[in-house]
Parts: sequence; C-alpha cells; structure tokens
Amino acid sequence: MIQIAVRALTLNIYNVADEMVYQFLTTPTASAYFSSLILNLKNKCLHVDAIINGVKESFHEKKRDLLSETDRILDDFYYLKDILCIPEQRLNKLVTENIVNMLILPMLLTLLNNRLSNDTGLSAITCLYVLCRLLQVFDGTNLVNVIGSAVLFSFMPPNVTDAAESVVSARLEQVNGLAVCYQEGEEMVDLQHEGAENFMMNYVLKHSLEFTELSSCFDSSPLENSENEWGGIFSCIFSRNHSLMLGSLMLLFTVADSKDLHYQLAAKIGFSQVKTASEMIGSTFAGHIQKIVNQLLKVLASEPPLSVPILLHAAWFLRKLLVFLDQKLEDNDCHLFKTSYEVSCGHLYEEFDRCWFDHIPDVLKSEWANCKTALEESSQSKDPFFLLELASIQNPPSGSMAFLLLSSFLLLFMFLLFYLCCLLLKSIVLPPASFLFNISGNTGPAFDWQRMVDCVKVFVLHLQLKPFIFGGDPFDNPLANLKNSYLAQSGKRYPSDLSLASFGSEVALGSGIPCKIAFSGAGTRDIYVIPIAREISGKLLLVERHPLHSRKGVVIAIAPLAGLDPKIDEEHPTWLLVHLRDFEPRLRSDETKTLDSHTSLPEQGRWILGFLSAKDCKAAFSVILEETRKQRSFVENLVAPVLEEKLFK
Repeated sequence: MIQIAVRALTLNIYNVADEMVYQFLTTPTASAYFSSLILNLKNKCLHVDAIINGVKESFHEKKRDLLSETDRILDDFYYLKDILCIPEQRLNKLVTENIVNMLILPMLLTLLNNRLSNDTGLSAITCLYVLCRLLQVFDGTNLVNVIGSAVLFSFMPPNVTDAAESVVSARLEQVNGLAVCYQEGEEMVDLQHEGAENFMMNYVLKHSLEFTELSSCFDSSPLENSENEWGGIFSCIFSRNHSLMLGSLMLLFTVADSKDLHYQLAAKIGFSQVKTASEMIGSTFAGHIQKIVNQLLKVLASEPPLSVPILLHAAWFLRKLLVFLDQKLEDNDCHLFKTSYEVSCGHLYEEFDRCWFDHIPDVLKSEWANCKTALEESSQSKDPFFLLELASIQNPPSGSMAFLLLSSFLLLFMFLLFYLCCLLLKSIVLPPASFLFNISGNTGPAFDWQRMVDCVKVFVLHLQLKPFIFGGDPFDNPLANLKNSYLAQSGKRYPSDLSLASFGSEVALGSGIPCKIAFSGAGTRDIYVIPIAREISGKLLLVERHPLHSRKGVVIAIAPLAGLDPKIDEEHPTWLLVHLRDFEPRLRSDETKTLDSHTSLPEQGRWILGFLSAKDCKAAFSVILEETRKQRSFVENLVAPVLEEKLFK
C-alpha cells in the first residue's frame, strides 16, 4: 500500500508540466532512481529463477510463489508504462534507455547467443517470460521494434562459415547496435518536432533491414534436425527442452502480433495479422513453417505422452501455424498426427472401464468449449506464465532429483525389510502387492477424475486440430450430434422410475435383495439393495422398509453405480464390498485441475453389505455388475460416433 501511494504521488509530480522538474529528473543524481528501479526489477527476475529451481518446495508452493513474484514484476512494468505515457520526451528517453540497456539487451543477448543463462545467472526461460510480458504491457512504444529487430538478426545459421565464433560475435554486435542506432536517430532530430519519432524509427529500420538482408540469403537453406546447427531464435525453437521451444515461439508470435510493430519488420517476420499464406511471401520464417509444425507434431505424438499443459500449448502454436501453411502436410507429419489421434482415442476408451465413465459425455461437451476458447486465444492476451510452470515441472534441480531418488530408495529398502520379516513370522498379514508400485499414493476417485479429464482434453485437442490438418470446417462441432443423440434417446420419465429416486423418496421394494449394513453411530440396519441403471444414470439404492407399507421403502443412501467395483470377501462369502466415490468434481473443480501427489484428499470410502446367504450375496453382485454394464453400454454407444469418426472424409 505504501509503494502504491508513493508511486501515485511521483506520477502526479511527473505529470506537472514544469521545466525545472524535468531538468531535475534528468540530472545524474535524480536519474539514478530509474536505474535502481530497473536493477530491482532484474533482482525480481532472479528470484523467479530461484523459485523455479527450488529444491524443497512442492509444485503448488512454487506456483504460489511464482504468481506472487510475477505480480510484482507486472506492477513495475505498469508503473514504467505510466511514466512512458507522460508527454515528456526527455523523461521517456531516460526511462527507455534504462529499459533497453539494462533489461532488454542483456536478455536478448542470452537468447541470441544460445545460452541457457547469462552472466547474471538469469535463465533463458525467465528471459522469454519477461520479454513476452514486456511486449504485452508496453504498447504504443518502440520497444517492440527493438525486440523484433533482434529476432530478425538472430536468423543467421552459424554453420554457414568456417568461423562460427565470428558469426556469433557479429550477431551480438548487431543487437548492441540497435540501441546505438536508436540513440543516433534521437540526436539527428529535434525530439519536440512533429514527425520526429517516425524519422527516428525509419533510421533504426534502415540499419535493421541492412542486417536482415545479410541473412536473407539463408532463408531458403535446408534446416537440419539438430538444434546445434542453428543459433539465435532457431536454436530455441528446435530445442529438445519443450519449455524453451514453446517460450521462443511465444516470443515470436507476441512480437509478430503486436499492433506497434513497424510494417517493414512485420512483413519480414511474418505471422503478423495475416490471413492467407500468399501474404507470407518474403517472410524470414515462411520457408520453415513446415519444419516448426513437424517439431510440434512430434510433441503431440511423443511416447510416453507429455503432460497435458505441454500438449495444450503445443496445440495452440500448431493451430496458429497451420493457418499460414501454404502447402499440405507431408505424409510423415500426417502419420504423426494420425498416430497421436489414435493414441488419444485409445486412452479415452480405457476410461470406460474406470470409475468416471458416466461423466465422459458431460466432460466432452464442457472441454470442447474450454479447448476452443484456449486455442483461439490471441498471443497478446495469452499469459506466458505457463512457461514458468512448465519449467518448474519439466526441469527439477539436480538436488531435488537426488532427494527424490534417495527417498524412493529408502522406501523400497524399508518395504523389502518388512516383506522379509513377514515371510519369517508368517503371522503378519502382508500388505497388498500394489503398495510397492504406489509409493506416491496417487490413487482414489480424485486422481481417477483428473486422469479422465486429461484424456478427454487431449482427445478434444485432436478433434479441433483435425480440420486444419486434413481439411474441413473448423467451426463444425461433432459433439453437437452427441447432445442431440442423447436427447433423442432420453424418453419420457415416469414418477415410478427408480432412476429418479432421491434421498428420502418412497420406492417399491420390488426385486430388492435384503441385507444388513452397519453405519457408524447408527448401529446395524436391515435394508434392501436396489441397483438401477437408466440411460446415462446409474444408482445403487439402499432402501429401508417403510414402517406402514410392507411393499415400499424409504431411500436412506445412494451411491453411483460407476466406481462401485463390487467384490465378495474371500473369508466371508456373505459380505459384499462396494467402493464409493467420495469426491464431487463439480464442487471441487478448482482442485482437480491442479491435483498432484502432494494434495491431501480423504481416503476412498466403502460399504460392507452383509447378506443372509452366499447365494444372495452372489445375486446382488451379479445384479450390480449387470446394471453397471447397461449404463456403460449406453454411454459407449452415445460417444462411439465421435470416437469412431474418420480422419479423412
């Protein structure tokens, strides 16, 4: 609050059109404040790196700290932007020079010199994040043209000459020359004169285009598979580090989509508010879209599959690039997408045998809208924070890895020791075998739900990318037929329909099977078990006989059929064990989106039903399985047209 008040006061002072105020602000003593402001901003960036590489923090703790620190960086950006909006050229020049020389150029040198971190220890990922954020915040300034020119300068493969080091040095000199050209342009004109800014920008662009012409002869050169063959932005785009690859593409698209990018730079870079491939002619990157698309398709089709966030962001870049592709994909690229699509279908099919299959149609419809919104998001509104998230997950520090390996080894050693003791004593009941393979504890309905949602997301991503790869209407929604089919199959409901029963409802006992159940604090109660499935709905009703009507009962408990996983106890053949989904995704959707191994969740509940005989127990077991099969069959038939849709039409 104090900082907000101080900055509001200083902005009011800066806005006073007083010559003596501006003379004072530009003196070395007063101008040191702006240098300190940028240095403090760099320290915050270093703190972001420290959070990413933290050893002891969990992912959720890292994300919380990253959000807090990036909010502080954004506050500084908006404060600097407010200063640049003041119509005083001397103040603007002072602030701009500090931003360019102390923040932008060191970060660009890190990226263009193909280093993971610069001399100050700032990582390439953090540099990419800060540059993207800077471009999104500082609209109406020439900073975007400085960064855009630097991106173009980087397009010089260092293997074109025998002296690779001299080429890299030349590239760095070109980037440093941007600030010099900018300052020379300011000195050549009267900053107060109308049209001075346009003259200055043209002066800088004249030198920029001279540099880009030097590298334009390499535009048509074949691109090698190894990222070591290329420097600058391409060394990042074709990096095996997915965070670095997506971050460099994010920077490229953020520059290209900026409304303040000079039209000559926009034409040279490409991707800038163009709608057709013909408008990409002359673009530095136009000849290499196919290769970048191939790189992104490899991410989608990677085995084992990558995390869903990486796939989601890769699909976002892929969709944007496919719009600019002036030719059909090569057979190899089509095969990559087809393979990835089939794998996503297979993973979704597996979910029909798990505990959340009844929610698949609803999740398909909701994720279609979510994915469509995410894929259509513009680069100017897309939050680059995902780069820091991916980096904190994808690249854990060596100390953290050593700690995890040591912990896993100790747990394994303790289990083996326990197992040997059990073999010797034989009086101890052994734990289930799954304990060995489930040390992290990532089980239960909550994690099953998240896995199902992730499978649906990946499948929907492929559905929405398909029209851009094989042709078709991108506005077509195949899930609309799923909704219509469901409505057509849903007939009229009657009050006697048991699928409509709720807690406290009176229902006919009918074919209910009598048994006993013990509730904590309520003692043992005589009940009837009634499993019922109708279309997409499936329930297991526990009904207590009505005190006044012998053929009716009152529903005292309800459990969804999906996920019951009934089992007859081996030692007690009259006991039937059913599992409960003690997790409500609709009420806890915020947690399911960020679930990890550190999330604390309640253990999965269960009911133990005691029947009069083993025959009754088997009968209840069979009826529950049959009703679950009917429900699953309906859901499968409902979703089958979408899953079986052909790629080629």
